Amino acid sequence: MAVGRRGFVHFRASTSRLLVPGASAPRLATGPIFWQPAPTLAAAARPYITVVKYQREDVLAKLDDFRAEVFSTNWADYLNLVYNVPFWESELDKLTSIVQPYLHEPEVGAKFGEVQELMDVL
Repeated sequence: MAVGRRGFVHFRASTSRLLVPGASAPRLATGPIFWQPAPTLAAAARPYITVVKYQREDVLAKLDDFRAEVFSTNWADYLNLVYNVPFWESELDKLTSIVQPYLHEPEVGAKFGEVQELMDVL
């Protein structure tokens, strides 16, 4: 603790004064005032595990519904696009993850490619 020119008291975070019984002058503590344990490695690395599974028909239905919703919107309405595009991008991210097991199939791969092209044009 130090007193400045205008009478303000300044505390230093790196050192603090401790009174030791039997000592004539206070000594400075060398350790930090606040101590937090370091995060462990196990808490820092968490695997992503999901149990959500979609059947092929459900994936195709979701792809068709999403394509129909985006394709049938009024693309000339700026306000409509401003409001809806962030939600569509989020839905496309979800569709991308659920369509992965079926991308090798020609029908699903073609529909998903068409949806991706539609979102690229948008």
